[in-house]
Amino acid sequence: MLTSMTGQGQGRRTAGAVEVTVEVRAVNNRFFKMQLRTSDVLGQIEPQIEALAKQHVRRGSLNMTVYVHRAARAGDYRLQEVAIASYYQQCQGIAAKLGIDAQVSIGNLLALPGVVAECNTDDREADDELIAQTLAAVGEALQCLNRMRAAEGENMAKELRGQLERINLIKVAIEEKAPMVIDDYRERLRLRVQQGLALVGVDVHATDVLRETQIFADKADVREEIVRLRSHTRQFANLLDDQESQGRKLDFLIQEMFREANTIGSKAGDSEIAQRVVDIKAIIEQMRELVQNAE
Repeated sequence: MLTSMTGQGQGRRTAGAVEVTVEVRAVNNRFFKMQLRTSDVLGQIEPQIEALAKQHVRRGSLNMTVYVHRAARAGDYRLQEVAIASYYQQCQGIAAKLGIDAQVSIGNLLALPGVVAECNTDDREADDELIAQTLAAVGEALQCLNRMRAAEGENMAKELRGQLERINLIKVAIEEKAPMVIDDYRERLRLRVQQGLALVGVDVHATDVLRETQIFADKADVREEIVRLRSHTRQFANLLDDQESQGRKLDFLIQEMFREANTIGSKAGDSEIAQRVVDIKAIIEQMRELVQNAE
């Protein structure tokens, strides 16, 4: 089952008055890489979060953010009496100095900076419930991510199977054309030699033409490359049906298929086969782009 390396997922859990939200995004990477952002209170379980991610994702670059939000409580905010008194005294002093009436209300003072202090809500250690719910939210986000990656991988596999079929059809056409190339070369060689030797009154022997044709046939024989190309496409199709995504093996087969196609084009010595090889290589390049996104 082919799996894409790109996708995103989200998970959410509550632990008492605390809500944990996890967002994860994945992009291509040859290896596993993870960037994790959490609040200080969850710093102690970051290794557990990364270990959990590795259970769900083998390759790719993950960007995960864990948000912790706790409902506000009465003790979370404090009025700074010293700051309020200082502001008030300064206002009164300036008013007296300027000879104006200081109309200063508590509402005016509360709007000034430093008057209301917000207590740090992350200054406590995570309890067992918060840890458990955080890991559950991480697992949910990763499962959501993998569902998206699997769906994308299914679409990729469908496209790759279609491209394999196109390659196989072209390969059959090359197999049918290859023997004709030898026959055409033999006839062209015979006529050219006869025309040349006729000018000096000499006949060419059939054995001479046969020998030269055999030399060309040996050089232009692409049967071995076609057999290997057929083997690679079969292996590729089998890997698409494997229980686990096999992106690296598929990428290796892509390289081997391209190599065989190149060799066929260089050995065949025929313009029609050369054009069909160009078509195969174009398809392989399209496949390469898809495979590079496979886990």
